[in-house]
Amino acid sequence: MNAAMNICQAMHDAKLPPPVSESDDQREWLENAAEQLVCGSDVTWKRRSGVALTVTSADYAEHLQTHLNQRQIDGLDDRDSFANLVLAVIVGSPAEALTHAKHLLGSNSPVTQLEAIAADFLRPHAANAVAAEHEAAEDDVDADL
Repeated sequence: MNAAMNICQAMHDAKLPPPVSESDDQREWLENAAEQLVCGSDVTWKRRSGVALTVTSADYAEHLQTHLNQRQIDGLDDRDSFANLVLAVIVGSPAEALTHAKHLLGSNSPVTQLEAIAADFLRPHAANAVAAEHEAAEDDVDADL
C-alpha cells in the first residue's frame, strides 16, 4: 500500500511546476538534457576545477527500467504490458506496442512522460551543470579579450 501511495505522489509531483528555487537556467538545462537522454545521447558537463561528469543513456535506461518495474510491483501494469510490448515489437504491431508503452508509463503522452522521468533523474545535477555552463561562457568571454 505504501509503495502505491509513493507512486501516486510521484505522479502528482511530476505534474507540479518546478520548485521555486529552480532557476530558469536550470529548467532550460533540465529540458534540454532530458531530451538528449530520451533520444539516446549522454549528458556531460564539466566545472572549471573538476572532472567531466556524465549521465549516460545507459544510466537513464536503468533508471527508467527501475521506474517501470516499480509500477509493475505496485500493480499498475494490470495488462501484462511488458510481455505484450515485446510481442508487439517482435510481430510488428507498432500501434499495439505504443498502446502498451503508454500503459506502462501511465501516460497518454509517452514522450512527455519519458522526458519528465529523465528530468527527475537529472534534477540533482542541474545546479552544477548550469554553473559549469556559466563558467564556460565566462571562459569564452575571457578568451575573446
